Order: sequence, then structure tokens, then C-alpha cells
Amino acid sequence: MFTLKKFKTIYKKMKLKTLSMSLLCVVGVVLTMRILQLKVIPVTSETIAEPKIFPSIEFPFMEPEVSEDLPTDVQKAPKIPHIIHQTYKDMFIPGEFEGYVLSFVNMNPKWTYYFWTDASARKFIEDKYPDFLPVWDGYRVNINRADALRYFVLYEYGGVYADLDYECLRPLDRVTKLYSAIFPPEPFEHSVFRLHLPFLINNAIMMSRAKHPFLKLMIDNLASFQAMFEQLDVAGPCFVTTNYMIYNNFSNGDAYKLERRPDGNSSPYFFQGPLDPMHEDAVYIPNTHYFMNTLSTSGVNAEKMREICVKADDESYVLVKRGCNELAKRDKRDGEKEITRTSPKFTYTEHHWAETYSAKEESKSYIHIKNIKSKYKIYPDAISIEE
Repeated sequence: MFTLKKFKTIYKKMKLKTLSMSLLCVVGVVLTMRILQLKVIPVTSETIAEPKIFPSIEFPFMEPEVSEDLPTDVQKAPKIPHIIHQTYKDMFIPGEFEGYVLSFVNMNPKWTYYFWTDASARKFIEDKYPDFLPVWDGYRVNINRADALRYFVLYEYGGVYADLDYECLRPLDRVTKLYSAIFPPEPFEHSVFRLHLPFLINNAIMMSRAKHPFLKLMIDNLASFQAMFEQLDVAGPCFVTTNYMIYNNFSNGDAYKLERRPDGNSSPYFFQGPLDPMHEDAVYIPNTHYFMNTLSTSGVNAEKMREICVKADDESYVLVKRGCNELAKRDKRDGEKEITRTSPKFTYTEHHWAETYSAKEESKSYIHIKNIKSKYKIYPDAISIEE
């Protein structure tokens, strides 16, 4: 029988290499379900009002609190091309995303906008990566193709990929100057409480120069992950995280190693490999505050996380205690945001977590992309389309 005690024993001894992070993603989902079924103490609105704080552990948090903007060098030419990539099944996107798309357009008026549909994406793969077409056509669900596409288009063209439920709060020019690739992690509460992982690299917003070797590694490994059971593993965030560890030559225990970064508070504490973050082949991991600092409201949401933290004590696994500390810090920050009614300072983008890949209801209204952005590119056309 799979028990919490047995998982903790395996979890502490497990050697994280190659596919093992994907295995943890699968096991973590099962374990999270089991934890939420435990009725150790009755949980009421009074008991979950504020998560416990565990200050005595080394590195009480997963990342420092941000007090300055993302590092940049405004005098340098961009390393990441000024291209925005977004995708949907066809040219008519759900009406609730119109404002979010407009935010990228209005905040970055001089950038080129690429829009990808199912049809143009397949044509692109057929023309540019024909050897991958059998894998592409063989994916079980469309989200696998949508996930895979973003790695190919960033490798081919470079730029910024963003899901349609992302909102741009500030111009992105300054974030393209210093680093060749920026892959934000998901909120640490997600990795801890949903998957029981120390970190999870997201794929809802990513930025890179063209032909980056990390993107090439992921493209080369997509076929090997096609048969994975969980969608997160096939081509989603767990796939990205596993390949990030492969790319940075993680050895035993590196996934759980914490260290203070030389770049101040702009990056999380977890181990990020041997390359200097400004190296042309490095993958920079920014503090979640800059690009991905909101929690999903579905599944294991903040309320359920608070239930876990109420049950936690000094004997709880250290990863859970850090997650509870992060949640408490978020609650304090969100309370201040509610008072000031302003977005957090230095935040560039905000994820609204529509999670369309699991949505059961269709949108009530749709709008053609040309009615939002009149000048755009769609493959295979090589010139901007004017409407």
C-alpha cells in the first residue's frame, strides 16, 4: 500500500536524475490527493485564517523578497528578439482574453506579434522539422502540441512566448537586454503543495534568444517523453523542469540544494547550475515576483494549502514548512495589495490561470485576432499582415 510514510522515505533517498523529476510529478499528484483526504484536526475558517510560520529552519523561504527591479543593462542591444508569440486553435480567441492580448500589444508597440493556430503550427513543423511530424500527429491531446510548439518557435525565432491568459503590466524591453533565456518558475506553493517538488519551471511564459541550446535539448527529447502518463510530463512544466536539470548537469541532491545568489534578490535560492546567468547559453531563473506571482484558484488552491499548513508542525518535512512560509508571505503581500489597490512593484506580467486545457465550458464569445492586433505575422507568411 502506498502511504505517506513510505513516500517520505522514498522522497528523502531518491536520486534525482533524468526522468526522475517527471516520476516525482506523477507521484506528487497522488500524494497531494492523499494528504487532502487526511482529517487530522477539524479545519474551520478560524483555524485557517493565517498559516503557521517556521522561522528556525535554514532558508525559511524559497526565494528572497524583491526590493529592486530585474537586472538589466539598458545600454546593450537586446539579446532576446522583440517578438511576442501567442497561440490558439484558430484565429478566433475567447473574448475574455482580448484585454490580456491588448496589454502585450499596448505595452510593447514596436514589437513584432506572431500568432499561431493549429493549422499554421502543423505547417511550420512540417516545413521546418519534418522528422518530428509523426510525434506531433501522434500526441494524444492538443495541449501536448500546444506545449511542444512554444519550444520550436522560440528556438526558431526567439522572443517571448505567453499564454493568452497572461497580462502584461509593464514594457518588456528592459528584460531582453542582460539574459539570453529567462524561464520563470511557478509559484513555489504550487511545486510544494501540488507536486511535492522543490521547484517547477513553468512554460506559460518564456523568453529566449533564437537557437538556444536548452530549447534544442527539449526539442530533441520531446519524442522520448511522448508516452508519459501525466500531461505535465509529456511536454509541460515537469518536462521543462526535468530537461532543465539535465541541461545543467544536476547530480544527486542538487534539486534540493539552496544557496544565496550573487545577483541579490532577483533569483530564487535553489541550485541553478554552473553557468554564469549572463552567459549566452545560460538559462536565467528569475524571482517569481517578476513574471509569475499569482496562484491558481483551481485544484489545490490557497485555501487547501492553508489547510495543509494548519496541520503542519515542527516535525513536518522541511519542504512543507518552507511552502507554508511562502504562503504566509504571500498572504501578507496580498493584504497590502488589497489596501493599496496597486500591482506589486517591479512585476512585469500576471498570470490569470484560465487553464483552458482543462476547461469544461466553451467561451460565450470569440473575437478574431485581427480585431485586436491589426498588424501581425502568421506562418508561413514572411511579411506582416495589414488589415
